[in-house]
Formats: sequence, C-alpha cells, structure tokens
Amino acid sequence: MLNGIFQRPYLAKDTKSLVKRKQDNENTPQTQREQEADQNSKSKGLQYTDNTSYKEEQQVDWRQMRSQIQAQARQTTQTQIAPTKDLSGRSSVINIAQIIKDFRNTVSAIGTPDNLKEEVEGYLSLVEKQVQKDDTNVRLVKSNLKNASSILDGYISETLNKDSKVVENWIDALFLQQIDFKYNEEEINPQFLVKFPEGSTQEENKVEEKTIVQETITEPIQQEIETKSKVVAFVPQDKELKSLFIQSKKLAYAHEPEKAIMNFRKAIERADEIGDIETKSKIFYEVGKIYDDHSFFAEALKSYNQSIQNTKDNNVKTKAHYSMAQIYDDVNQIKPALDHYFNSISYAGEAENLAAQSTSLTKMGNIFTDMYDNNAFEYFSVADDLASQTKNERVKGFVSASTGNAYEAFGDSQKALKSYSNAVKHYVDAEAPLKVAQNYTKAADIMVEFSNVSKAKGLLAKAQNYARQTDDINLMNEINQKLDSLGLLG
Repeated sequence: MLNGIFQRPYLAKDTKSLVKRKQDNENTPQTQREQEADQNSKSKGLQYTDNTSYKEEQQVDWRQMRSQIQAQARQTTQTQIAPTKDLSGRSSVINIAQIIKDFRNTVSAIGTPDNLKEEVEGYLSLVEKQVQKDDTNVRLVKSNLKNASSILDGYISETLNKDSKVVENWIDALFLQQIDFKYNEEEINPQFLVKFPEGSTQEENKVEEKTIVQETITEPIQQEIETKSKVVAFVPQDKELKSLFIQSKKLAYAHEPEKAIMNFRKAIERADEIGDIETKSKIFYEVGKIYDDHSFFAEALKSYNQSIQNTKDNNVKTKAHYSMAQIYDDVNQIKPALDHYFNSISYAGEAENLAAQSTSLTKMGNIFTDMYDNNAFEYFSVADDLASQTKNERVKGFVSASTGNAYEAFGDSQKALKSYSNAVKHYVDAEAPLKVAQNYTKAADIMVEFSNVSKAKGLLAKAQNYARQTDDINLMNEINQKLDSLGLLG
C-alpha cells in the first residue's frame, strides 16, 4: 500500500508544527478549497507522449490552467454560464473531438490491458456516434465518458493497490469547460492540449525539480557512468548482480528503456537468489525512473512503491516518495501529492538532508499558491530557512524563484521583485544561466507593468546575455521580441 499522510513526523521543530497545523485543519471548512481542487482537476488527464511532433509554442502552463479551471468552476456555480474566454482573452471552449482523442491517448499511456481497452473503446465509440448526430444527447455523452473513466481508474487503483480517481477527476474538470459537442477534429484549443516532448524528461521544470532532489541526496546507487568525476559509494557486492545493475543503467542512459527494464528484471531475480533486499529495492526505484521518464505513470508508481517496501535506506525512500509526489502533482491529484511530499520530507529529515526537505516544502508551497491559499508562504519560509543552512545555490534559487511566483500571483509585485533578485543571485552562483535569464525576464515583466520601460530594457538585456549561454532558442527569441516591443515605446 502507498504510505498515507502524516505517518512520519518532521524532525525540524518549525516544520513539525507546520505539518501538525495542516493536519488539524484537514477536515475543517478551511480546507474546502483543497477539496474543491481535487474535484476540479485541470484538463491534463494523464501525461503521455503523443506521436505527433512537439512544438514548444504549444506547451501549456498547466499550473496556470489549474487556477483558471478553479476560477471557472467557482463562476459556474454562481452563474451557471461558462465563459467563452478567460481574462487573458483566450478561448475556454474545447471540442468533443479533442477530448475523445486525448482519452484514447491516455488509455495507451497507462498501458491499459487489451480487454479493458476494448471496453473503454466501446464507450468512446458510443460517444463518437452520438456527437455526430444533429441532436446530440449531452447527458448520454457525459455518462459514457464517466463510465470509461471509471474503468481506467479501476485499473489504476488495482495496479497501485490504492483507490484512484485520476481519470474521473480529469473528465470532471473538462465538464467545467464550455464543450462544443459538434464533432470537429480540426477544431483544436491549444490550451487543452495534453502534449509533451518525446521522453518527458525533457520537460524543463520537471527535470530541474527532480534533479535538485537527485543531486542533494547522498546517492547510494550512483555509478561511474552517472558521475564520472567521482567513485560511487555503493555497488552490489555480488559480481553477477553488479554487472547486471551497471549494464541496465548503461542501457537506460543509452535511451533503450525496454532493454534496460528487461535487464533490471534479471537483476531482480539475481537479488532474490542471494537475498539482497536493499539492492532489489534500489533496482525497483531505477525501473520506476524509466517508466516515469517515458510517461508510463501507473507502472512508475507501482515500481516506486515497491522500492520503499523493504529498504532501510532513507535516501531511497526520500526519492521514491518525491517521485510519486511529482506524478500526482502533475495530474493535479493534490492530496496524494501532499502525502508523498510529506513522507519525502520526513525521510529526508532522518537522512539529515536539508536540501531535499527544502525542495519538497517548496513544491508544497507551489501547490497552495495554485489554490490561492496564502499558507503557501509558510512553506516557502520553512524551505528558505532549511536551504539557507546548505551550500546548495540551486536549491536556494528554486525556493526564491517559487516565492517570487507566489508573491506575483498574490499581487505583491515589490516582494516578487525582491525574490526574483535573490533567485538571480543564487542561480548565478550555481552557474545556471537559463534560470538566471528566466528570472531576469520575470522581473522585467513586472517593470513593464510599472511602466518603467528603461528598467525593463536593462533587465531584459541582462536576461539576453545569460540566455545566449544556453541552447534555449525559444527563450532567446522571446527576450528579443520583448526588447523589440519595448523599443517601439522609446
């Protein structure tokens, strides 16, 4: 079973009181926004890799989408009229053809067994036939989509041995939008595209946050192939198991996931033969990473869960819980995401890993920011205190940048600027030019709002200098376009 919430305490005093306060409020009316957010999950579904080519300009800011959907949900309950555009002027209409396509891709993404796939397809075919009629029965369409989502959630629940409503929540979130039930495959709303680059590890923010945890943990399973600069602290003692383990890692890094998993399975068999439970646990974690990186999330969750069952290594538990939290966070399953972030922080505390604790606390702060809950700043504050006790500038930068985003979301531009400034300093020290450029750009956007064109230009010029040190063409083009626009203002 996946570990439940609050099973282990914080070690840090301030953090522990913070967790206790959140636990006391768990069943009070003050947590209604969190419960609503669970019901009003954003239109993302389960992540998957589309067969079509990925275009950077089509990538959706899913965290922004979460807030938009929650706002629309509140408005819907008050007026019963779904807006056709959000505040930014973008359309909130989604065509039923796009929903059906995304549903089918989700079925493939989670590795649905053939028998269940046929059952789901039966419901989707009924939906497809119904929406191509002149007098579409909307109630019947919604009912069939709910039935199909129930089948998928049943499969996920069985796989994880824990109740799941991921797909059903996704469908419920879509029902909050203005759906065009006149079937049209050509009508695509880019806001609701569930599309990621091939190999989801290329998604920048996800990579950075995972990397922070990976780099800040005393990694007992790192091999020479991962870190050429130093010798690993741990390798399996058994020669055959060691060979299988290292070969599997090489295959994973060579982007041969199927071969890597097959090799890891041999390693698991060998670990069972010699009774090496700890190595077996670490292998399950590695298998989970492969599934995770290639968007097979049900399998990834199962492997991560297996990795924590018998191990006594708090570092492995920290990373496994964090990885599971990331998956749930990405599909807006707030409660299980918080559960695993809490557990990750706890085990990181036992391992005396302040940086990992800080990272998970910051992620939790981001969740509360997205729900417009100003308790987010309590998490950022504790995260900042912990990060300040480390020498990890990348973690400090992550905390500061996230805090800046929160202040901006809550309309406090002055504090947002200060946080972005701190983020720039930390990322400069961490030699992370991409992040430096991004935070300079955010600060410049605020200056534009203040009509301080000259200051905005200066910040963008600095952003441009750092962006040139990266291979992010899109960011460089974005900065250049902003400079050109400001140039027209004098």
